[in-house]
Amino acid sequence: MKFLCLRHHQMFAKLSLNEQNNLWMLWMENAVTFCEKNNTEQMLAATGSAFDLACLARTEHPDCMQVELTLSAILVCRTLRDHGDHAAADSVLFGAIESLQSAEPCYGSPSGWCSTDECIEVLLDPSRQPEFVTEYLNWPSFSSAYSVSQPLAVAH
Repeated sequence: MKFLCLRHHQMFAKLSLNEQNNLWMLWMENAVTFCEKNNTEQMLAATGSAFDLACLARTEHPDCMQVELTLSAILVCRTLRDHGDHAAADSVLFGAIESLQSAEPCYGSPSGWCSTDECIEVLLDPSRQPEFVTEYLNWPSFSSAYSVSQPLAVAH
């Protein structure tokens, strides 16, 4: 499942990593606003765009944005599952894992970001997702407005 059209994908591919990261943050901040206003469609668009952007950034910088990719994947999948679109959620989950596995593992950073392997483990272990979202987003209003108490899991 793709959230960015080809034109925007090409346009955002030309941005620097710093600009991509700033745009990711802007979209996630917008997602908080949309969530607080119960605007699920716009929240999905914002988190989905952030997810696609993180995947795009990792094609050129495979040692970066694994946490951002994981956060946005968790939230996109949660939203899709909450609305009964399990196939789309699975597609996003598998896309996230594929992106994370597409490069040599990143074993964390001095700033405390987790490794790609740890991000994959979080995506595959629903019990770890609420803590991961809380730890890395640290947005109390977002956590209370958009509970991840029911973690995402692949539909069987």
